[in-house]
Amino acid sequence: MVIGIDASRANHTQKTGVEWYAWHTIEHLKHIIPDTVRVVLYTNTPLQGDLAVLPKHWEEKVLRWPPKRLWTQVRLSIEMVIHAPDVLWIPAHVFPLIHPKKTVMTVHDIAACTFKESYNFFEAWYSTYIPKKALKKLWKIIVPSQFTKEELIEKFSPKKTDHINVIHHGYNEVYNKKDKKSEKDVQKIYGTGAKYILSVGRLEQKKNTARMIKAFTIYKDAHQHDDIKFVLIGKPGYGYKKVQEAIEKSPYKKDIYELGWVKDNDLMLFMKKAAVFLFPSLYEGFGIPILEAQASGTIVVAGKGSSLEEVGKDGAIYIDVKSEEDIAKGIEMALHNKEKREECLQKGFLNVQQFSWATCAKETFIALSEGKNMVS
Repeated sequence: MVIGIDASRANHTQKTGVEWYAWHTIEHLKHIIPDTVRVVLYTNTPLQGDLAVLPKHWEEKVLRWPPKRLWTQVRLSIEMVIHAPDVLWIPAHVFPLIHPKKTVMTVHDIAACTFKESYNFFEAWYSTYIPKKALKKLWKIIVPSQFTKEELIEKFSPKKTDHINVIHHGYNEVYNKKDKKSEKDVQKIYGTGAKYILSVGRLEQKKNTARMIKAFTIYKDAHQHDDIKFVLIGKPGYGYKKVQEAIEKSPYKKDIYELGWVKDNDLMLFMKKAAVFLFPSLYEGFGIPILEAQASGTIVVAGKGSSLEEVGKDGAIYIDVKSEEDIAKGIEMALHNKEKREECLQKGFLNVQQFSWATCAKETFIALSEGKNMVS
């Protein structure tokens, strides 16, 4: 049996959600796929770092020929004509035009259906067309949450649904580590101060960034003695102009820090030391940062209405994502209601133990191997 995997997204240098999902799952698959199965990692550039360290029955295949654009639809499709594997897994949203009968694709969300304005015309059409086609044409679909499965069924009304596999993501277990002796003081390095609320994700409409800033202003108005700051980690996205306007209008703009993308170790330290992790996203297919916060011992304030309650369960405070006042109340509860805070922290720690990349990889391999548990 030969399993082919599109490793191009996992090979990105500055990884975010989808890239980390592909990287972690592939890394854990290395430990569980038996040597009776050959694995081929397809990539557009040579593999880097740990990803390039392969077991003996694995191989890297760099598809170098032109064009540079449309790598999946052109180069990967040509490879499928010449040397198709028995099973092909696409960890991201786009499968090649030409593909094996047994092709599996992960659909992380269908945000383009709800937030068309966040994409250009082609991206919005493509991001909707591909999962719709995948439901009809592909052997199996993997989704990270029951929420995403229900979204696919509601939006596209597929004739069959039994080929949709819900496999939860994991999280980076370095967030579990409690030893702080070697931790550098990232707050001093970035100049943010020691007490802060943390947001991680693109600064955009879908992540609800502008409302978070307004909610922070409401909280500060009610607690002017509190010197707490607001730290935003993430690159600008669609609707960033409104984020800038909200910051400029806030009388506490000197307490708001935009750090852009930060390297992984610094992000982990920011999460561990945050007073509150704020994640009132309007739409999420999963929400890995909630698990990272819970593992870090950081209280979570998250949004109702998408997958976040499925992920965080009763280990978080949930708020109305469209109400700045309710988001502010969530912040206040997280900071000042000691009983609720302690309850959420304890339940969050128990909840996060139900998720792991090892489990995600095991269930993914079972899906790729025709539903048979070949893991020893």
